[in-house]
Amino acid sequence: MKNLFLAIVFLQFCVSGFAQTKQIPANHDAIRYVGRFDFSNPQEVRYDWSGVYIQFSFRGTELALRMSDTGHNYYNIFIDEQPSKTVEVKSDTTLVIGKNLGTHIHRVQVYKRTEGSQGIGTFKGILISENGEIIPWKDIPARRIEFIGNSITCGYGTEGLSKSERWKPSTENNYQSYAPIMARAFKADYHIVAHSGMGVVRNYGYKEKVSPNAMPDRFNRVFDEKELPLWNFKQWKPDVVVINLGTNDFSTQPHPDKTVFKAGYEKLINEVRRQYGDLPIFCIVGPMTDEPCYSYVKEMVEDFRSVYQKKNVYFVGIPTYLMDPEKDLGSDTHPNYIGQRKMAAHVLPVISSVTGWNYSDKEL
Repeated sequence: MKNLFLAIVFLQFCVSGFAQTKQIPANHDAIRYVGRFDFSNPQEVRYDWSGVYIQFSFRGTELALRMSDTGHNYYNIFIDEQPSKTVEVKSDTTLVIGKNLGTHIHRVQVYKRTEGSQGIGTFKGILISENGEIIPWKDIPARRIEFIGNSITCGYGTEGLSKSERWKPSTENNYQSYAPIMARAFKADYHIVAHSGMGVVRNYGYKEKVSPNAMPDRFNRVFDEKELPLWNFKQWKPDVVVINLGTNDFSTQPHPDKTVFKAGYEKLINEVRRQYGDLPIFCIVGPMTDEPCYSYVKEMVEDFRSVYQKKNVYFVGIPTYLMDPEKDLGSDTHPNYIGQRKMAAHVLPVISSVTGWNYSDKEL
């Protein structure tokens, strides 16, 4: 974009690096937050779920962000729709995003790449040049999607170089998950409620058939890693919910009993319906699992549609052989960005047919 080449520097810095600065508080009306955020302290907005994002526009030549973290999280930053390098936040940090920028209006987007296990992040505000101004974000999407899932939805290892490479936080990029890819294709806002290793009733590697604190237990939380406070579902209502769970339930022995698994999944769907009403719910299986999860989820969906007469629940199976094991897999055999795009391409037409939404295949 014009003037972007002048200087986009990603590094930690001292505020004195700016000749003069204007501070914009975290609760400024022009800052747009999408995802589950905690606004109990409006000057320090907190969050931990994968894929939460912050958007704002400003006019000015200099920009920095004030952030902190209880752990070590990674972010993608975009300026004027152009992707940036990854930035990381470990503690109280002020990040210089640009110096000597052009005087036109700049659009800034901050996306959280990593998941809740990496710590709770805090957004404390913006620093812009003294003569700059913050401007409300335009082009707010009319569509909304919520995704409930596990490591695949989190974007676990999407930037891993091979299926044998072990996962590390720096290779997790939720922006490259099938979930945000589909949201961008539909031009929709999205919420991600996902955590690696979580199942419907049994988490990865658990020694018994049923685990305490499986993924449905986190559905009503503001924070992934904290039981309280509870999320206020009146704050944001999706048009569509996409669930991709079950892989971890059947990852290792002992597998949960069919009746227990189906009952747990039905309970989650009923809770989604209780909170959001009779909206379309898409239950995805794959591509990291097959039978018996595939058949169990399909049967559960058919029960909703035929037995309970709840027609707005749909099954989408993604076969394991959709993934080329040499090209489409990143860390720990999880789908990389190529594989995630394949997943999105597999699911998008189904959602489009049900909702009537058009979508772009540009990223696919």
